[in-house]
Amino acid sequence: MGVVLLKNLFAYGQPTGAGVITSPSKTQLGHKARCAEKGYDGSWVTATTVSNGDIESQESSGQQTPTGSDTPRNSKSWLRRAWTALIGFRPTPRMISDAIIGLADGMTVPFALTAGLSSLGSTRIVQLGGVAELVAGMISMGVGGALGAKAESDGYKAKLADTSKLVLESSAEAVDIVHDTLKPYGFDHGQRNIVSDRLRQSSDQMVDFLLRFHYQEKKPDPSRPWSCGLTIGLGYAVGGLIPLIPYFCVGKHEVFLALYISIGVMCVTLFLFGYFKTVLLAEQDCDKSTWKAFKGGLWMMALGGASAAVAVGVVHGINMASPALEH
Repeated sequence: MGVVLLKNLFAYGQPTGAGVITSPSKTQLGHKARCAEKGYDGSWVTATTVSNGDIESQESSGQQTPTGSDTPRNSKSWLRRAWTALIGFRPTPRMISDAIIGLADGMTVPFALTAGLSSLGSTRIVQLGGVAELVAGMISMGVGGALGAKAESDGYKAKLADTSKLVLESSAEAVDIVHDTLKPYGFDHGQRNIVSDRLRQSSDQMVDFLLRFHYQEKKPDPSRPWSCGLTIGLGYAVGGLIPLIPYFCVGKHEVFLALYISIGVMCVTLFLFGYFKTVLLAEQDCDKSTWKAFKGGLWMMALGGASAAVAVGVVHGINMASPALEH
């Protein structure tokens, strides 16, 4: 019994009572109805009650419990499949998050800076200032992301050391924590004793259980610091290069032409970025209407436009108040 309970805990990621998979909630059934209204097909995880014995018999007979792969296809999975086919690898959610952070800053800060410098009337100044900011921002954003990921890894290592010390030096306290962790999920006293007695036979399993279910800690990828820094830095460079390109394609005194081109390009780019960001990060795309993604695009475009407008106003105001800066 204890082995079955532990197996279900670690296999399914979260305790659900005495090994029972409960029927879907009203929210899940609402998802099903809304998806059906929108024309999505595909099976849904139906309301089932599976006991521990049923789970074991399914695993032994090779049957599989319905999973998320049976749920309706959505735009998020389509975009990720297309990305995988084109690039050759599938980005993780953390990589997507890092890329969004870099792109979001890269498409707003350099755009605001180049727009502000345009009020000085010199394409050369915009080119030099934009490139300098792009390089400095890429480095600072990449280093900041790497340091943040390193701090996350160090935090996990510290929590791992503290938990291991607790299990070795105070097993009774560790057992109490196991009971407190399982109690909210419907485990009675006898079942909690079965699980805790089984965990006490292996200190490694006890530590793993406490980290995963009590402290909600997940072991970070060892390559996370450098991959995070690289992804954020490159995202910033790509996003920041877009508003800067028009200034290299016009004459020395055509800075305002480059500004207008840059504004047009960035309006489209910011809108598309906000639109697809909303689609990619949506948890249930059948619930996320096209209007919500459209609002995400408009919000991103408004944010970038406001930043650029403030920068132009500040630089123009300083330039008008201090004519000496022109010499």
